[in-house]
Amino acid sequence: MRIYILSRGALLYSTRRIYEAAKNAQHEVRIIDHMQCDLLIQDNTYQVVYNDEIILKPDIVIPRIGASVTAYGITVVRHFHDMGATVLNMAVGIYNSRDKFRSMQLMASQNIGLPTTYFSHDLHQAEKIVDKILGYPFIIKVIEGTQGVGVHLVKSKKEAHEMFEVFYASRTQILLQEFIEEFKGKDIRVFVVGNKVVASMMRVAGEGEFRSNLHRGGMGHNVELTAPEKEMAVNAVKILGLNVAGVDILRSKRGPLIIEVNSSPGLEGIEGVTKVKIAEEIIRFAELKHTHEDL
Repeated sequence: MRIYILSRGALLYSTRRIYEAAKNAQHEVRIIDHMQCDLLIQDNTYQVVYNDEIILKPDIVIPRIGASVTAYGITVVRHFHDMGATVLNMAVGIYNSRDKFRSMQLMASQNIGLPTTYFSHDLHQAEKIVDKILGYPFIIKVIEGTQGVGVHLVKSKKEAHEMFEVFYASRTQILLQEFIEEFKGKDIRVFVVGNKVVASMMRVAGEGEFRSNLHRGGMGHNVELTAPEKEMAVNAVKILGLNVAGVDILRSKRGPLIIEVNSSPGLEGIEGVTKVKIAEEIIRFAELKHTHEDL
C-alpha cells in the first residue's frame, strides 16, 4: 500500500519510527511536509501539488500535525480524505483535541471524569471563579498548547491578577483548571491505537517543576493501569473522533481524571520506557483500517 506520513520533520524520532515500521511491512511510504502541500480541485477531482509534482493518491495518510500549524494541517488532512484516502486521524478529531476546552465539552457530555474547568472570552469573572470554586493553587492553560508549553501553576491572588491582565491584553485564549494536589508533579500517559491501549507510563516531574512532560525534564516509569483507566482512555479517544492518541490521566481522590488528549503523541519517551513497538502497532492498525473503514 502507498502510505504518506504528514510531518514537518523527517528526522524526528516519531516520524522516523513510523516510516521504518511501514517500510519493514513492505509498504511504499513517503514523508510529506503538509505545509508544502498545495491543494487543487480541478474538474471536481482533488489533487495535491507537492514540490511541483502532482502526487499520487495515497491509500493511507498518517497525520503528525504540529500545534502551531493546526489550521492548514487539518485542511490538508481533509483534502486527502476527500481524495479517497484512509486517514488515521480525521481533521475533526485533530481539531477537537487541539481546542482544549472543546475536548472537555465533548468528554463531559459522555461522563468522562475531568478536573473542574473554566473558560471565558474576557476573563471578567475569572478571579471570582477562582475564589469561589477553583481555589489556589490552580492551573492556567493556553487553549492550543502542547508538551507543557503554555501551562502555568498560579499560587496567589496577586499572581492570578497579573497573569489575567497579560493574557487579556495579548488576546490569548486560556482556560482555568483545578489543581489536583494529591497527584501533583505526576500524570499517566496512555497511548491508544484503535480500540485498545497499547502502552502506558507514569511521568514524574523533575525537581522544581510541576509539569511532568518528558520535554520538561520529567522521567517516565512503567505503570499498571486499572480497568476503568483503560476504558476511560479508549472512550475519550473515540469521543473526540480519533484513532491514534495519547491520553493524559491524573489519579485523584474522586477517581481518574483526564486532563488532555494529544492527537500527535510522541513515541520516543513511551517506547523507551515500555519497550512496546508502538510504531508497528500504528502500521498494523492502518492496514486494518484501510480494509475495514468501520474500525
